[in-house]
Amino acid sequence: MKNALTYITRKCPRHCEYCAIRNSKMPGELSPERWKEAFEVLENLGVDFNLILGNEAWLFGDKLAVFMKDTKTPYAIYTTASEPLFSKNVDFLLGKQIIDNLSCGFDFPNDVSSDMIDDDSYKKSQDAWKAFTYVRKKYPWVDTQGTMTVHRLNYKFLPKIVEQLQDIGVNIRVNFIHWDKDGAFDFFPRKEDIEELLFKESDYADLRKVLDKTLSIDKGYLQNPEFLKLPLEVLVEMGWHCQGDPYGGPTIDADGSLRVCGYRKGIYTSKFKIWDLKDPEKVKQWQEAVKKDAMECPGCSWSYPWMYHYWQNKEPEFGKDVFANHASKKLDIGKWKKRITDKY
Repeated sequence: MKNALTYITRKCPRHCEYCAIRNSKMPGELSPERWKEAFEVLENLGVDFNLILGNEAWLFGDKLAVFMKDTKTPYAIYTTASEPLFSKNVDFLLGKQIIDNLSCGFDFPNDVSSDMIDDDSYKKSQDAWKAFTYVRKKYPWVDTQGTMTVHRLNYKFLPKIVEQLQDIGVNIRVNFIHWDKDGAFDFFPRKEDIEELLFKESDYADLRKVLDKTLSIDKGYLQNPEFLKLPLEVLVEMGWHCQGDPYGGPTIDADGSLRVCGYRKGIYTSKFKIWDLKDPEKVKQWQEAVKKDAMECPGCSWSYPWMYHYWQNKEPEFGKDVFANHASKKLDIGKWKKRITDKY
């Protein structure tokens, strides 16, 4: 198994503080034509699955057709589903089968009151729910996944969210809140800036009850149930480590430079570009750089690399289907191996 991750854009329609910081540090992003070449490099490297992110990948709009329609590697592609971006592109991208996956992040159930949470979290969650409802009804063949980032202010909603998503046939993945532990996590704020979101030891007993309840109601749509069984210290204190191998394949930033992983740029890895990996000798050098950078990381609790390691060690072939087709031990194969394109 060999997974990859790409940040294909650096822009975001929400204009949040993080995006402004990231935009100021990042040079120009790759053109669609260059991304087509980058995806070919990934395929030649034997990548089995590609997680496609960005501050907003759908900003490419119909230009996604240049490099996504012919992409052979199974993927997930995330969007904030914000308006008018979503409505402008959804019927072209999904109706014309340019892409066959809709993945959104959210933090709250579809019926939470707006006076309970801040405006940005509320709007983000509502946009995601509207997108899933529309797509499940109009394009039921599209592979769908919702990812919830659990923190101290929303963890009690997790069982309800799992129920609501699996009721409409959306797969669910769970992550936990992270912070910049050592100044090198360029996607996270400092711990002191998000104290209200971080769990306290006094929350642990109740959090475990919530996670146990979530596991008990899962019908097979929860993609990382094994992850939720880990000790709470690992989950909420960034207590896991990849030991030098995040997920087997490259992480590409929006300008074509490589990162050690999705959360860290790295000192040594960032000296490489995706085009360098056309050269077998450069591939070896890149692998050494990734390991060196990763071993300097204090650790994380990101479910994506954790799941890669879990299935790599347990059942690699089934693990490929977990990422590519949302395979589940609880569901019959006919209910999860249903991506209708013949790319794969």
